[in-house]
Amino acid sequence: MGERRFFSAHAVANGEMTIDDEEFHHIVHVMRHRSGDELEIIDGRGGLFFGRIAAIGNRSLQVAIQRVESFPRPPLRVVIAPSLAKGHAMNWLIEKLSEMGVDEIRPLSCERTDVSGSAAQLRRWQKIAAQSLKVNRLYWLTRILPPATPAELAAGAAEMPGKILLDIAATGRLERPVACPALAVIGPPGDFTDAEKKLFLAAGFIPALVNDAILKTETAALAVAAILKND
Repeated sequence: MGERRFFSAHAVANGEMTIDDEEFHHIVHVMRHRSGDELEIIDGRGGLFFGRIAAIGNRSLQVAIQRVESFPRPPLRVVIAPSLAKGHAMNWLIEKLSEMGVDEIRPLSCERTDVSGSAAQLRRWQKIAAQSLKVNRLYWLTRILPPATPAELAAGAAEMPGKILLDIAATGRLERPVACPALAVIGPPGDFTDAEKKLFLAAGFIPALVNDAILKTETAALAVAAILKND
């Protein structure tokens, strides 16, 4: 039933699970599912549920759960901290990093970041991450934290064994293996300021390049994620 996988964050109550909002619309009005149809549901917390549609209302539906499988949370391995990007570029970046199965995304608000984050954006990113689970066949949501400053991020990364600073002025390329959990920071257009680089270096981050090209924030973030995920 792989083509019928859907997402719901609701807990099972009295043997049934609720599906609402955009997912309800997709199931009923796009996929044209009806009562009695079988669905496969993930909750982003390691749960995989199999059931049949029991009732369809105006804004939500109920699924009678017949079988449940549980998958433990994998250990934290890859954390990507990109500078906030404008509009669609940030949504696209969240989507692709989530599809790749990055464990955490920690957006950065740097001195040269020309866009700010908001609670509404964070909710949107979390929805994007939830949709990615229907593509990558994983069971745990990519965690997305509220935007932080470089100083806040560095202070919270003291116990991370692998700390990488993507730096266009670095002399060496990022090479495997990297100690995990690994945290990679990627700057905005124009790169990190000298003060921000000094802050990261003082916190134990190792400067590195992906290749010889100067990359956009979103390109660099995906490239480093691919390297770290393949360790």
